[in-house]
This record gives sequence, C-alpha cells and structure tokens, in this order.
Amino acid sequence: MAVNIIIRTLLSLFAIGIVMMLFMPILYELAYNSDLWDQMPANILSSRDNLYSIFLLVPLIGIGATVLWAYMAATRKDSEAYA
Repeated sequence: MAVNIIIRTLLSLFAIGIVMMLFMPILYELAYNSDLWDQMPANILSSRDNLYSIFLLVPLIGIGATVLWAYMAATRKDSEAYA
C-alpha cells in the first residue's frame, strides 16, 4: 500500500511540473508579449500582473493538495482497526 501511495504521489507531482512547464510560457506570451497591452492604462496593467502572479500560485496549491492526499492515504486505518 505504501509503495502505491509513493508512486501516485510522485506521478502527481511530476504531472503538476509538466503542466506548469507547458502552460506558463503560453501565459507569459499572452500577458507580456502581446501588442494588445501597449495602449492599456496603468490600472489594467497592474491587474494583469496580479492575475499572472496568481497563476504562479496554482502549482503550490496543487502540490499542497497532493501532499495532503498522500498524508491522509498513508495514515488511514484499515477497516479491521476500527472493529
């Protein structure tokens, strides 16, 4: 059971890393290298920067959820332990 949890946890963390490596360059291109942002006011540009920063927090939430799931799965009791 423990090996299964470790393998699933490592695969989940690997998947989070791959997704971030795939999508963060796309978000960067949309956020900073688009001609659309040249004529925008400063308050909209600051909102864009804040949204980009929030997207940087998404993998941290995913990693936290994965670690929490692994801890809960590793420390749960079998049904015989409750009897």
